Amino acid sequence: SGGKLNIVGELSRYYGCKPVIRSLLQLVPGWSVADTLLQQRVSEIRTERMRAFFDELAAGKHALTDELIKTDDFLHCFFCTLRAALNTRQVDKIKMMARLLDSSLSADIDTSTDEYEELLSILDSISLREFNALIILFRLEQSNPLKYGHVQRAERGSQEEWSHVKSYWDTFKSKVVSSLNVPENSFRDFMAKMERTGLYFRIFGGPVGYTGNFGRTTSLFRRLLQFIEQK
Repeated sequence: SGGKLNIVGELSRYYGCKPVIRSLLQLVPGWSVADTLLQQRVSEIRTERMRAFFDELAAGKHALTDELIKTDDFLHCFFCTLRAALNTRQVDKIKMMARLLDSSLSADIDTSTDEYEELLSILDSISLREFNALIILFRLEQSNPLKYGHVQRAERGSQEEWSHVKSYWDTFKSKVVSSLNVPENSFRDFMAKMERTGLYFRIFGGPVGYTGNFGRTTSLFRRLLQFIEQK
């Protein structure tokens, strides 16, 4: 009826000059919702999320071709990513998911469908605040490299690594508390629960009495950044 909204149809018109994006939109199950205030707002939210996703995908560095979007691997990754994006409230995180999909097309990033699913699952499970905390920590690690001769990182959990991380941990904590609205008395627990993602590792090789307050980002975090950071 005239009171129905067809979100996919609206976005198809919006991307009229992007034929490949329009082709992908045709793969999204179409739905209509009754024109009530609540249901209309639900449709608006879904439209906003889809637009954020497809805008970022359309702006990606890697060409989407008709041949590519018909491959089983791409379609699988596309549907998984779109489903996650539609269930994500934060626009910045939706854009990260689109960049994850775009980067998976790069010849410079050797990846598999299994790895892609794992990275998407991690990105889906971590909050934007948690991710931004890890970015702050990663930048401090970059500006304070730990070197032993030609070795960039000390043996995992060593006393030397603990001492090094301690040198900038107060700075890190202060930045997280002030910029990410993390209560100071909750900071330790906030960091500890990120171990579930595999992106953060708590250091336990400290002095007597040390209880695992410090930590660092992992190689998995750096791998995820390869996909979602725009160069």
